[in-house]
Amino acid sequence: MQTKTHWRHLILVGVWAAAAGLSGCSGSVARIAGKVSHNGEPASGAEVVVESATDPAEQYFGTTTEDGSLYVGYRDKPGLPPGLWKIRVTHFTQRDGRPLPSGEGGQVLRESNRVIARTYLFDQELAGGKNVLELKLEAAADVSDGPPLP
Repeated sequence: MQTKTHWRHLILVGVWAAAAGLSGCSGSVARIAGKVSHNGEPASGAEVVVESATDPAEQYFGTTTEDGSLYVGYRDKPGLPPGLWKIRVTHFTQRDGRPLPSGEGGQVLRESNRVIARTYLFDQELAGGKNVLELKLEAAADVSDGPPLP
């Protein structure tokens, strides 16, 4: 009799733990995908910071690939809480306004400070699930301190 009671308790604890785990998954999270462009061209190698509008200490970081695809890391989380977020994109160009070369050539220019860094700010409402963004830098607020690009 005691063995049956023991197994019942174990089953109940297992059901309770599974229910608790599933209820934690029921709250949806926001995930970001999409493209970043500058003057109609992919903005490759841009640095991206996604910051909570209500808690500036909550930040996530990402980058863009050669085709302008946006990738954001969520640390150990499955995504971001839905809501209003500030997205800062820092895009690097050569001093004459041309895009940086891909690969090592662009990296050398960045490390030697022979580039112009422009930062653009977007306020973005993120819903639960996948959010596909099209961030056009020329349409955003340029919050850089540097000189205007040619």
